[in-house]
Amino acid sequence: ALKDAHAKFAAAHGRQSKDLDALKELHAHHATMGERIDYLETLLGDSADKHAQELEALKLAHAKHAEAFAKHAGDVGAMAAHHATVAERLEYVEKLLGDSADQHAQELQALKAAHDKHAQNLDGMMKAQAFHASLPERITYLEKLLGDSADKHAQELQSLRDAHSKHAQDL
Repeated sequence: ALKDAHAKFAAAHGRQSKDLDALKELHAHHATMGERIDYLETLLGDSADKHAQELEALKLAHAKHAEAFAKHAGDVGAMAAHHATVAERLEYVEKLLGDSADQHAQELQALKAAHDKHAQNLDGMMKAQAFHASLPERITYLEKLLGDSADKHAQELQSLRDAHSKHAQDL
């Protein structure tokens, strides 16, 4: 039984020895606490320097922007002094449209009056035209008149010739 206990103890010691060797090997690859602190301080120092530079650049950019903004605000103020307010501009447009609407209403009234006058003149001409014969009627009348006259003249000429012949025979 002592042998068995001793064998168990030796086996456990061997395992512990192996674990200790593995742990030593792991520690050999790890940095010491001092090395790790030095690394973190370097990293933070570089980062702090970088942040300080970026902060300074940001402050310069902000100052430049503030200066440009102040100049722009002054320009806007100067321009606003030269421009009419929205209310003034609206009043001007309303006046312009009102004057234009009044003028258009007057012109429309004048056109309506001229149209009414032309309608009356046309109506008068249509009534006057009703008392006149149409061109075909007038030509027919002239042809009839000339025809009747020509027939009458032919008859009178014939009667004069007949009378002349009779007188010529009597003589």
